[in-house]
This record gives sequence, structure tokens and C-alpha cells, in this order.
Amino acid sequence: MTAPAAPSAHAPATTPSVGAAAVVFVAYCLVVLSLMKLSGVSYEHFFDTTTTTLRSAVLPLAVGAALLVAVLWKTRWRVMHDRGARLRMGFLWALPTFAVLTIVLQLAGLSWGKLTPGHVGAVLLASVLVGFTEETLFRGIILTALRGRLRTEAAAAGVTTLWFGLFHLTNLALGEPGAVLQVGFATLTGLGFYLARRGTGTLVAAMVLHGAWDFASFLVGVAPNEDGGLAQAGSFCIALIYPLAAISFVVLLFRDRNTPARAPSQRTD
Repeated sequence: MTAPAAPSAHAPATTPSVGAAAVVFVAYCLVVLSLMKLSGVSYEHFFDTTTTTLRSAVLPLAVGAALLVAVLWKTRWRVMHDRGARLRMGFLWALPTFAVLTIVLQLAGLSWGKLTPGHVGAVLLASVLVGFTEETLFRGIILTALRGRLRTEAAAAGVTTLWFGLFHLTNLALGEPGAVLQVGFATLTGLGFYLARRGTGTLVAAMVLHGAWDFASFLVGVAPNEDGGLAQAGSFCIALIYPLAAISFVVLLFRDRNTPARAPSQRTD
């Protein structure tokens, strides 16, 4: 009698599920928000100085990143690459491409003289951590789980994007009254991050775009140059990117309404 084959070292320890993803989401929020709250820095002043950035953003996000890495290491979920879920992007490339243009214009129009190298480095580190943690959580763990549960890619994309937007309500706990407005803006920009992953087939693209977007946004908040032509062009692009995202969302949902949702393969054997 032949003995049963030993499980592959690369097989997931658990099957990705919406319930498990929700537990990871809650754990991440509790850990990161608690540390941000304990920093004693109010939300609107997170990035004012090198010290506030490190204490209120970098440290909590680094702990959150360690938590997510531990989850992926323990479960061996494979969330970094799409296999069989690629999309012929066409028009949908417009949103991530326009996001890159907006980032470039915003950074070019900054008052760089108001910033020290240490301050820029701290904001960059915080932005990298935001891109890594939030993309690992939403376009990685949560999207993979939803693809295993929902019938179509349109449904998985829509729920993931809305979940990401609603996540920003947690900023209310940090004293940010504008968190309600952030829900809509984050939902639309989150679609750009989803399309970056979907078009390239790798979560890394979404991480890079997300990190760059936040890097520009954080720095604009502390060193704006409202008189420069480049800064005005960046602001104009910001005003255009949200309606473009809304149009892209409709196009995506229409095109993917019959596309089966398929999670990346969780086995290599």
C-alpha cells in the first residue's frame, strides 16, 4: 500500500478565506491605530517634522508590516502574483498612468527648500511602509480571499476597493474629521492601485504606485508651493483623477462582469 504523499513545503498552511482576511484586517487596524494614538501626535501633524513622522507613522507602520509578514510566513499564502487573472487593460491604463503624472507634477512643484534631508527620508520611509502594508492587506490578502469566495472578478475588485475606502474611517479614531470624505477619495485612488496590480500581474507595482502617491501627498501637506505652475498643474491633475477613476470603475465592472474570479494558485506542486 502506497503511503500518502507528504504535503508540499509551499502549500498554504490554511486556505485563504474572507473570515481569515477579516481577522488579519482587524488585528492590523488595532495594532497600528493603537500605536499611532499612543504617539501623542494628532493626525494632521503626523508629518510636520522628522520626529513626528518617525514616532506617529514609521514606528506603527513598521510594526504593522512585521505583523503582515508574520501572517504570510505562517500561512504561506501566495498573494504577490496573479496567475490567470490578468486583464487586457486598454483604456484602464489611463488611471495608473495619470496617477504617475500627478505624482511627478506634485513633487516637481514642492517647496523643497522648506524640507531637510532627514525629514524627506522619514516621510519616504513612512510612504514605503504604507504602500507595503496596505497593498499586502487589501490587494494582497483581502483580494485573494475574495477571489476564492465571489463568482466574478468585478465583484472581487469592487468589494476590495470599497473595503479599502471604508478602512479610512479608522482615521476618525485619530482625530481626523475629514475621514468621511477620505472614504470616497481613497476608494477611487484605490482602484488605480488595483489596476496597477491587475495590469502588471504583480502586487509590487501596486505597492510602488501607492507609496509614491502617498509620498507626494504627505510632502504637499507640509511643503506646498501654491504659486508655482507645476504645483498648479499637479492640483489640476488631482481634480481630474477622481472623475477618471469613477469612469474607470464603471468600465472595469462592465468588462469584468462575466470574468470568473480566480485566486492565484496556492500550490507549486
